[in-house]
Amino acid sequence: MTRHFSCNLWERSLTNFLDLPRFIQKSCSPRMSHSSGLPYKTSNDDLEIGLKEVTPVERISRWVQVKLYLKALYRFRHTLVLKKAEEKKKAAGAARKLRAYTQALRAAAVFKEKVADPVRAGTGDYFPIEQVDLARMMMNSDFDALQQYGGKEGLADLLKTDLDKGIGQDDLIKRRDKFGANRYPPKSAMSHWTCLWEALYDFTRILLVIAFAGSVVMGVLEETKMLGWHNVISVAIATAMFILIAVLSDYTQARLQHMIIRKQEMRNKKLTVIRAGRQVEVSICDIVVGDVVPLNIGDEVPADGIFIHGHSLAIDKFRVTGESKIFPKDSRKPFLRSGWKVAHGSATMLVIVVGKSTESGILRASTDSKNTENKTHLQVLLKVVATFMGAAGFMVAAIVANVVLFRDFFNGENSNGSPKPGSTLEEVIRISIIAVAIFVVALPQVLPLAFNISRLSSMIKMKADNALVRRPAVCETMALCNDVVCDKTVITLNQDNCQPEIKESVVVLQRAGIKVRLVTHDNLQTAKAIAMECGILASDGSDASEINFIEGEVFRQLSDSQREQLAEKILVMARSSPNDKLLLVRALRKREKIVAVTGYVSNDAHALHEADIGIAMSVQGTEVVKESSDIIILDDNFTTIAKSFKWGRSMHERVLRVMQQQLTANIVAATVNCLAAVYYRQIPLNAVQFVWVNVVIFCLGPLVLANESPADHLMNVPPIDQGQPLRKYIRWKRLLIQVVYQIIALLVINFQGGSLLKNYTRDHATKVKNTMIFNTFVVCQISIEFGVRKTGIVDHPLKWITANSVFLGIVGIILVIQFIIIEFLGKVFFIVRLNRKEWQFSLTVGIVELLFALLIFLKYMTQRNHH
Repeated sequence: MTRHFSCNLWERSLTNFLDLPRFIQKSCSPRMSHSSGLPYKTSNDDLEIGLKEVTPVERISRWVQVKLYLKALYRFRHTLVLKKAEEKKKAAGAARKLRAYTQALRAAAVFKEKVADPVRAGTGDYFPIEQVDLARMMMNSDFDALQQYGGKEGLADLLKTDLDKGIGQDDLIKRRDKFGANRYPPKSAMSHWTCLWEALYDFTRILLVIAFAGSVVMGVLEETKMLGWHNVISVAIATAMFILIAVLSDYTQARLQHMIIRKQEMRNKKLTVIRAGRQVEVSICDIVVGDVVPLNIGDEVPADGIFIHGHSLAIDKFRVTGESKIFPKDSRKPFLRSGWKVAHGSATMLVIVVGKSTESGILRASTDSKNTENKTHLQVLLKVVATFMGAAGFMVAAIVANVVLFRDFFNGENSNGSPKPGSTLEEVIRISIIAVAIFVVALPQVLPLAFNISRLSSMIKMKADNALVRRPAVCETMALCNDVVCDKTVITLNQDNCQPEIKESVVVLQRAGIKVRLVTHDNLQTAKAIAMECGILASDGSDASEINFIEGEVFRQLSDSQREQLAEKILVMARSSPNDKLLLVRALRKREKIVAVTGYVSNDAHALHEADIGIAMSVQGTEVVKESSDIIILDDNFTTIAKSFKWGRSMHERVLRVMQQQLTANIVAATVNCLAAVYYRQIPLNAVQFVWVNVVIFCLGPLVLANESPADHLMNVPPIDQGQPLRKYIRWKRLLIQVVYQIIALLVINFQGGSLLKNYTRDHATKVKNTMIFNTFVVCQISIEFGVRKTGIVDHPLKWITANSVFLGIVGIILVIQFIIIEFLGKVFFIVRLNRKEWQFSLTVGIVELLFALLIFLKYMTQRNHH
């Protein structure tokens, strides 16, 4: 800097020098040039202002100090400029990689479309340009290709568009046929045939069909008219009923979910286009290639196109990239992409590419594969239960059949110990039909239905709580989640005031063993402050160590193994991009974490697709990120996310409750039938009766629980470990008590019923005994449901009744139907009427079980209060 100073100044200033502080303030302060970004150069006039009388030695010393100061300042500025240039270069490199990936996806889509429909792709001379050429030009932002077409004017001629008047109304269909529509292909709902196939493909129902076929074959072979046919009919009714209910359940769930999603995602946005010289309002889905669209401040670019003319147009890519940077657009930089937003200025654009061929459409298509659902942890668990019970039932039925056959063969009526001539086939068929009936009642037929009902009810309840479930499997996945990676936009209002109740929601998730991690493009200090205010970091700074913070640039430069080791410790990631979020999600999942990720910009789509649970924001989120998500938060509120996790855990608990009750009923029915078959060669509980028992469980289990709000205590325990064995999910003590009590009660009726019913003939007494067993069995299942809801029944009975009014209403309906079945539908269920004393006995046995459960509960409450 000193080379600009005049040499004469050194000679003329022997007696009058600058005062150093004023000199530095006036001529050496780091004022910046608006054009170059460097400090202003000093001049002789600046140095001559404020000359003071100082000695030459002091003057020279001060000049040396000034020189050193200016050199240090210059070096600092130079280093800063180089650092910014390097950051810009890295950002450009990341953008090029993303663009290259998008180009590859688009090229693959174009190739697929050309191969799939080569005739349509090459037809149509009305427009002398192909859709693939337009897509390639837009994909590469190829300005040279635009010039080869003759610029915007030449391209408008090829598309038969007037840049001032727009297109006409007579060739809209031709444009859609040639270039496609500005919409994405809707996902079709499951047909009833698909639901039927999936219902039959279930392991439990396959066994039911096999059992039914075997029963029919054996029934046909039977010579005696009615011998064994009631069991054949009961198995047939059981099979048909459960397959029909399963089909209706699956079909209703699929249709309702499809309807909810399409209604929510229906793109009914209206915008103005110029057609035939007039401005008309159309739906965004009706835009076609060649349309002229006016753009004003706040508008979102509806499709890919080029700039025609305008005034000071500037574009904000925030909704696509997540970074709020403004980019000017004009005739030299004419390419506009769907999803961009007009920051200021105005313009008109020529639509070039629409729908699935746009950049956002390609990105959206690349994340569609997640919609192909795999079996969830809960579904696998229920399948294990069904498989185990089916195998156990088959083995028990086979053992019973062999035992009975063996006993009858050696204890026949002939003197030589063999059965009567001609009766062997009859006995084999009779016992085989009984064995099939034992096998059927051992199957947990209601579990798939309970699962579907619980899932569907959770989805409806979550929708009412502003959480739209797009992928039903996520309902049970949320019970396993232990990590949430969220954006700053999700937890704040407008980049620094936190959302109301955000801290309480974060604490709830942390108490539930769900770690919340913040990912933002803000600097590290701002990110720390936000995380501390929202409760992600402790207010006392106990978890504010350096290992908990990282910048996106540092994280992306680590190796895969280093990222995996560091991922679990990261609570805040600053200066990050959507790609950094994706890397964090992958690292956490490799550590066997169940990860939920929030997003709202288009480039978040890959992270949401990679995560176990993708959560999109409805208000600020783009269509691309919503399509890639599993759940859409309709109010963009973090508290809604916390409620969704509670609903997921509630569904998981409801299904496990029904599973426990189903196991109780299956074990009791199979045991009683086995012992009765061995002693009497008859079974008291047939398949038709068990259909009704399963309906009772089906109604009282998921249907009633669906009307209950999720309990707060569900968020006081850690997430469910998906690796824990089946035995960890069963409450063995309760199961054994209920099973033992019911088996004893039913066996007493079965073996002592004849002595209690001496006034009847032997045949009628047997029918009454079997009817009492059936009636008592149903009442016991109702008592179990009361036992599940025993909290508050003793200390706050009125409050309990009010809270369980729906449950009590359904119980009353079931008891009325049970009375109608026994008194008027005896032929259908193979039972007879009961008198008042027999009804009292059945009800008493069930009530005693409920009282026994209440006594155990009171003992538990007393011990807990004592401690």
